[in-house]
Amino acid sequence: MALTGSITVYAAGPAAPAHTSAPQPQIEAPAPVYDFGTVLEGTPVKHDFTIKNTGQADLIIGQVQTSCGCTAAKSDRQRLRPGEQTELPVTFDTRHEKGRASRRIDVYTNDPKTPDLTLEIQGVIRRESEAIPDQVIFQGVKKGSEQTQEVAIKYNGTAPRDFKITRISNSNPNIVVKQMPDLKLKVTLLKTMPVGPFDDTIEIATTGRPIEIPVDGRVVGDLITEPAQVSFGILPHGQGAMRIVRLTNNGTRSVSITGVSSTSPAVIARADPITPGKQYKITLELRKGTPDGQLHGQLLIKTDDPEQTSLTIPFYGIVGSFKG
Repeated sequence: MALTGSITVYAAGPAAPAHTSAPQPQIEAPAPVYDFGTVLEGTPVKHDFTIKNTGQADLIIGQVQTSCGCTAAKSDRQRLRPGEQTELPVTFDTRHEKGRASRRIDVYTNDPKTPDLTLEIQGVIRRESEAIPDQVIFQGVKKGSEQTQEVAIKYNGTAPRDFKITRISNSNPNIVVKQMPDLKLKVTLLKTMPVGPFDDTIEIATTGRPIEIPVDGRVVGDLITEPAQVSFGILPHGQGAMRIVRLTNNGTRSVSITGVSSTSPAVIARADPITPGKQYKITLELRKGTPDGQLHGQLLIKTDDPEQTSLTIPFYGIVGSFKG
């Protein structure tokens, strides 16, 4: 869940404070930060912030905004006379959260010195159950080979004896998941996984909350490109650039490049054989006069290899004084 942005939970719409030497209100929160310690995911956290008016004129409480929709706050009173105080109740929904979390509450008032009082609720949220590691990655696996990784399921709740895995499923037939003793899983990438990138999700149903484990990786064939991605770096306005990619065929069959192209009109590419059928040099050229800004695209390489008919190499860079 993203922590950026804000929503308006409550609005009273006070008028902007006027600059005057007359008596003024003054907002004060004796404890503007509340640390709820460590709780399990899904446990609602509730806290009442105390808001005081220590000034000499009435304090008008207007909008109360939060840093995201999972925190609700509303002031019971809109006006505090000098010396009065009120409670601002805050509820933090910890579902779908993990690790250290923080939420900001902005209280807008007619206090000329503090028109926006910032409160904060923070703490650590532990999942009732979690996978360690929480993601399985198979990178650079040679085609036709098999690899296995182990995942442990950890239960953080209060009744570990009652916690069980009831069902395990995933959609990719080339990935097999087997339950082992002591809440452990064996994740096996089969030899049948085709060349290229892949992804999957292991869905684990338990007697508590469900767990999802993303799986991804890449199976590498006989054709290898180096580098795997191309950076043009940061270039002055209007300047061109050239980069080289080498394609090597580690198989026994001769392979030809049947075409190269770029997804960006700013970059042109060509392929030249170094050792025909075994190694090629691919030149990427950034055109002079390319407009300032971010450069993103992909180099597409077509071959007559039946297992790797195409390869994709991302490229990127910044031209000129672009500011993102």
